[in-house]
Amino acid sequence: MAGVTAALANAGLESSNLIVGIDFTKSNEWTGNLHYWQNLSVFNEGNLIPCFGFGYASTHDQDVFSFHSDERFCNGFEEVLSRYREIVPQLKLAGPTSFAPIIETGMTIVEQSGGQYHVLLIIADGQEQKTIDAIVKASEYPLSIVLVGVGDGPWDMMKEFDDNIPSRAFDNFQFVNFTEIMSKNADATRREAEFALAALMEIPSQYKATLDHGILG
Repeated sequence: MAGVTAALANAGLESSNLIVGIDFTKSNEWTGNLHYWQNLSVFNEGNLIPCFGFGYASTHDQDVFSFHSDERFCNGFEEVLSRYREIVPQLKLAGPTSFAPIIETGMTIVEQSGGQYHVLLIIADGQEQKTIDAIVKASEYPLSIVLVGVGDGPWDMMKEFDDNIPSRAFDNFQFVNFTEIMSKNADATRREAEFALAALMEIPSQYKATLDHGILG
């Protein structure tokens, strides 16, 4: 983690803005340990997180919903987790969903901030084809996308997204297999560190790319 923090500082990124989108289709395996998620908010300015859900029966793949009806932000990952647990019993879960609406929501938030740099963290348990266009479009914004895969996947398309989407302004997408890291035979502290490193390791170069391409506000 120290290496990532130093790389962030060297890239000139002292603080950022985190957006969280959570796929409500099936899995809640990710909710087990708060520490894994708190590590990702180390450079989140003010600890306020706009948090959205998607993929339940009423929205399916058409829309997202705020974790608060008045659309206020969550105060840290502790509130993200508590609100998730309150919301889940009220929803009818759906099947495979598109990540495009949450990526588009992230782009809107970046625009409303005047072009500040943001990291969009998507926690999901499936993959979907329509997402490619949204990832390409998002590369025109100072927005990094980190997709955390929970469950068995399959994740082949996400790995493809990570490495091989042409026509992007910059490489703006990182896939992290949460379940694979959690299943390793290592102590919790080491797994926490490996997860945080996997999620954040491309942020310094991605932030620098937004500067180089002149898309940072």
